[in-house]
Amino acid sequence: MRFIYLTDTHIGANPVGYHQQPAYPDKIAQLLDILKDDISNESVDFVIHGGDMVDYCQPDVIQFANEQFTLPVPTFLCLGNHDLDRKDALDVWMQHAPNLFVNASPNFKIIRDSFVIHVVPNQWEEGYEYYWNESGAQFPHFTNMQVKQLIKTIEKHPDKKHIIITHSPVFGMDKEQSGLDEVLHNVPAQFQQTFKNLVNTYPNIKMILSGHSHFNTIKQIEETLFVNVSSFVETPFNYKIIDITDEWINIETRQIDRNKLDFTPMYNKERAYVQGKNKDKNLLWYF
Repeated sequence: MRFIYLTDTHIGANPVGYHQQPAYPDKIAQLLDILKDDISNESVDFVIHGGDMVDYCQPDVIQFANEQFTLPVPTFLCLGNHDLDRKDALDVWMQHAPNLFVNASPNFKIIRDSFVIHVVPNQWEEGYEYYWNESGAQFPHFTNMQVKQLIKTIEKHPDKKHIIITHSPVFGMDKEQSGLDEVLHNVPAQFQQTFKNLVNTYPNIKMILSGHSHFNTIKQIEETLFVNVSSFVETPFNYKIIDITDEWINIETRQIDRNKLDFTPMYNKERAYVQGKNKDKNLLWYF
């Protein structure tokens, strides 16, 4: 199984809000046109978008984004906080872009011979499901039902390896990678504990993929990889090609060929830690 994983395109952002490197969401059509070559050349099975496909949830923005992500292979979406900035966001997505999901649900599975990919968008505020209040605190978590359904599927497929995709990272960037005095974009301990409990109980969970914080990281705990990717619309326009077999996972971080762009993107060298060193973005891991 081979797929492309990218995230945080923030289509419609004007002006650009949170970013780690200079961002060009208005160039999404051009960036995806270039990506299509890699999709075709690399025999990719599908593309998974890790969330914040759009910068705000409006029908016309979602329709435009869905058109842009009409690629040579299927595209799936794990909803992020910006995708959910209105209380009826889930209905809007299912009405205007149902093809990005499976069985009209934001929580879904992609099942292959030896692997199951679980798409499980995290919640942001206690008492509200699939809604992010921009002025409120961010408290990433899963509902009890999400955890129960996840466990049910894992136990139904005990001989398969499992991958979980959610928008919020489970861990921030450590000080060794950033060179800063504190963990960058730290994550509440409760959310971390949810995953620690899962991977301790089910060691066949082999990888967690996320986005949200707009930087590349790879962390391994026991038999599980925790992998984050930087924003696809920020220089140098990173995305990951992920290969999975019965014996190994190969993670390769690539970037759009800037020679094919009709503009000259800026880059902040002082934040090069966002892209990270080779060990922070590429890995061949044998189980």
